[in-house]
Amino acid sequence: MNEVVPSVVAIDIGTHKVSVLIAKVHAQDKIEVVGMAYVRNRGMNKGKIVSLDKVVSAIKQAVQEAEDMAECRVHSAWVSIPSTELYSCYAAGRTPIFSAEKTITTNELVRALELAKTNHVMADHYLASAVPLGFAIDDSEEWVQNPIGFTGQSVTGHYHLMMLPINTMQNLDKALKTAGIGVEKMVISSLATAEASLLKDEKEYGVCLIDIGAGTTNLAVYFEGHLAFTSTIQLGGEHVTRDIAAVLQTTTEEAERLKTRHGCIDHSAIKPDHMIQVQTTDGQQTISRIELADIIVARYDQIFDRIYETLDSQGALGGLYHGVVLTGDACQIEGAVNFARKKLG
Repeated sequence: MNEVVPSVVAIDIGTHKVSVLIAKVHAQDKIEVVGMAYVRNRGMNKGKIVSLDKVVSAIKQAVQEAEDMAECRVHSAWVSIPSTELYSCYAAGRTPIFSAEKTITTNELVRALELAKTNHVMADHYLASAVPLGFAIDDSEEWVQNPIGFTGQSVTGHYHLMMLPINTMQNLDKALKTAGIGVEKMVISSLATAEASLLKDEKEYGVCLIDIGAGTTNLAVYFEGHLAFTSTIQLGGEHVTRDIAAVLQTTTEEAERLKTRHGCIDHSAIKPDHMIQVQTTDGQQTISRIELADIIVARYDQIFDRIYETLDSQGALGGLYHGVVLTGDACQIEGAVNFARKKLG
């Protein structure tokens, strides 16, 4: 008899595309990808659903293509959700230890989290994630990661709370249910990306993940192995595409092609005589690649200025001993690493 291998399905709902991955889990460190697909998402703008039907259609198509590759059927999935309207904050909850032996149990940890949520979770928001930063026993300045079994008079739980508007979560849930997909768990996209992209040492010594997607730029900062804060900037690669289309008077599709094929944000990497063909509304024209770069750089300047301001306002710049990690489709543009070094120091 063949042993049944457990499988896992992941769906990422992004501004530009819906991605689906199906994998068989042979062991914790041995995961075999058996199906994958991505489909253009035309139902979202700047990370928000603007057409439920188009989002449902994209989910259905991407799932079907992944199913065909994996030769299986998908009924439920882990879902990575956009963090466009994300609100995050630090919170702490302190509770006495009630057991006669003064031993910390799960009950105290649940109570600490509930107390932390009391004054921070807004009525019109859904708590999407509560990341434990550590627990302090009594008045100790040193935090422990798992206090169960320890003894003391009280325990204080420290958390990073991440919330999204309830209507946003309801719309995403409705899209998935309409597409015939049950939700095993929803994960904030910035946390999922951090788990996939950052090393343990990077988190320990201080690092910032910069994920520049189509509609938004997500930041996740880690210090001493803990998530310190997250932030979302309402700018991304889609804005670059629109800039190109507006300045060169061309279609969105042509602007995306120019950005992907010829885009660069490092002028020193461009030959002065490098010319490219552009299909404008007035016919085909020839421009220099430097001219295209000027359009693109203007928007990336704005994005990285906002990143710098956000990190500086949180006092994070001085503690990023492992620097920053770039990810996301919009970070694949030529010259991104040098550009980030210049802008962020």
